[in-house]
Amino acid sequence: MQIERAGRNNSILAFHVCDWLVPTTDMLLDRGMMGDGVIDIRGIRKQVEAAGYGGPCEVEIFSTENWWKRDADDVLRTCIERHQTVV
Repeated sequence: MQIERAGRNNSILAFHVCDWLVPTTDMLLDRGMMGDGVIDIRGIRKQVEAAGYGGPCEVEIFSTENWWKRDADDVLRTCIERHQTVV
């Protein structure tokens, strides 16, 4: 409902994705790679696009104890694969 309202008002300026891990160890810095958590990212994306948003999708993985410790090339490869299959 709120996504639809924001779309009517042209208020959706960006679409950021990550995933929410359960359990989490840190409210900010323990976010999951897309597909590792409990968020219905594909469902939310469909709602955002149905509301008229057609801009870029920004991936933000705040993960000090997992993804930030990995090789950047591996993280990017995983990110691309997950964006194609989960988002």
